[in-house]
Amino acid sequence: MSSTATLFLFVKGTAESPVEQLVAEAQCAAARDTLEKIQTLPEIGNIIVATRSTAFAATLRALGITVEQDSPDEEFHWGKCLTHLIRKHRATTPLYIGGGSGILMRAEDWRVMLQQVLAEPYTVVANNVYSCDFAAWSPGEALEKIEPPTVDNDLAYRLIEHAGLRGVALARNAATQLDIDTPTDLLTTALHPAIGKHLRAFLDTVPLDTTRLARLLDALRNRAATALIAGRVSAALALALERQTYCQWRIFSEERGMRASGRIERGEVRSLLGYYLDTVGAPAFFTTLAHLADAAILDTRVLFAHRRTSPSAADRFHSDLLQAEKITDPFVRELTAAARSAAIPVLLGGHSVVAGGMYVLMEHLNKPTPIAITQ
Repeated sequence: MSSTATLFLFVKGTAESPVEQLVAEAQCAAARDTLEKIQTLPEIGNIIVATRSTAFAATLRALGITVEQDSPDEEFHWGKCLTHLIRKHRATTPLYIGGGSGILMRAEDWRVMLQQVLAEPYTVVANNVYSCDFAAWSPGEALEKIEPPTVDNDLAYRLIEHAGLRGVALARNAATQLDIDTPTDLLTTALHPAIGKHLRAFLDTVPLDTTRLARLLDALRNRAATALIAGRVSAALALALERQTYCQWRIFSEERGMRASGRIERGEVRSLLGYYLDTVGAPAFFTTLAHLADAAILDTRVLFAHRRTSPSAADRFHSDLLQAEKITDPFVRELTAAARSAAIPVLLGGHSVVAGGMYVLMEHLNKPTPIAITQ
């Protein structure tokens, strides 16, 4: 049994457009904060950072961090890259972290997680076993028994289902569920007092419009208000919303696991709200939502998949920021313009807007909940 774990921190660090670069730079800043916490742990041995960013690689090497720099000219496959690095560095107990995830985890939280996997071989501990952003497991060679996933979300699930590891999930809260993946995540993350100094310094330089977010928070505090949330909403989040906010809720949970199950790839995603949107169009859609609620949070990726459209990352991110005039896809542009013109505050985003982002907003309303491991 290994006495230490090997950290593999993946941070792309490059982008194709300015709005994507905003998120990429935030992830780099968050990764530096995570590294500074994890470096203090005796349970951590080697630390390896994989990135495509020449500038970020240079910064880390100056700090004495081992960097594996990917070539931007080569097609990147996440699972094959991780498998290669685990072999190369002979990692018997790997800890994988995506650059924008785990940013609210304290050093002690990482230590508790690592102590369990180091003490219990043939176990994978993850923030979410069905859609993970970070995970530790033993033995590292278990990765050889699965088909390497193209994205990290499938890692823990495949290790459980195809490599026979026992799955352990961390309790769901802002620290375990928050993942900086879209510009909306920057809006919600900026509210939290526990973010690290590097990320805080970066966010202080970014002009983020939090007007709608402030209006949404007012609704969450109002016992007479109703909020609507739609998309890949988990049962755990639904329960937390009932317990930790003051408003009433309309919850539309649709297409959880749509990526891991292959439904997106097969064109099988179906959404009740999507069918209504198809029928009435975007302006009438948001007019109806305003009749139903005082604020709305929408996981738009479900609506995109329902329409069988694959907007560029730039279009998705501009939509999250409600910058309709910068969007090229006609459907996404119309949806975004209608959301911006809605009579109620509307928050658009990806999975995190109905997961980690909501836990952050709830902690803004209440005291943070402690980290715990659930069997």
